Amino acid sequence: MARGRRRRTWLVAIPLMLLPVSCGTPASDASPVPAIVSPPVTSTVHPVPAGQLRITGAVRRPGVLTAQQLAGMTSQTVSVSYRTERGDERHTAVGVPLSALVDQAGMVLAQGREHDELSIGIVVIGLDGYRALISYGEMSPAFGNRGVLLATSEDGKPLARPRLVVPGDLRGGRYVRDVVELHVVHTTPTW
Repeated sequence: MARGRRRRTWLVAIPLMLLPVSCGTPASDASPVPAIVSPPVTSTVHPVPAGQLRITGAVRRPGVLTAQQLAGMTSQTVSVSYRTERGDERHTAVGVPLSALVDQAGMVLAQGREHDELSIGIVVIGLDGYRALISYGEMSPAFGNRGVLLATSEDGKPLARPRLVVPGDLRGGRYVRDVVELHVVHTTPTW
């Protein structure tokens, strides 16, 4: 290894534990590794009632949104197509831009760090525990502007619970059904 290179420490998350993994040579001035907190799993002990959506994590105003509040927000319509195990699907979805929901909750950002909003991710959690991560940068109108929605209706039919819609995805893996929680995370490098 070349002199002066710093060791990078990576954390690999495994349910209920973190394993530090090192690459490179040890550095005597290595700072302590900050803890990484996994988003909570929506449990059956505290289920989210139908018609409600939790917003948690790195936000100034965590809380619950009702179906009526979502219906009262400015909505958008997108047409999407993607591939699933069942074949190609095409849908028209109407819903609230995910970026608007996160902006309304007030992201917690580091002071003095340029474009710190690009360090934000949203873990979208379904009723069954299925999760998908969306970066704020890919959905923000000022950056990626992908039109990511929390759909309240699909193909003209209202949904019992919102569904994550990610225009441009070739596969439907991030189309989380029955969304019950948006968990906002602020990423921080460990070196």
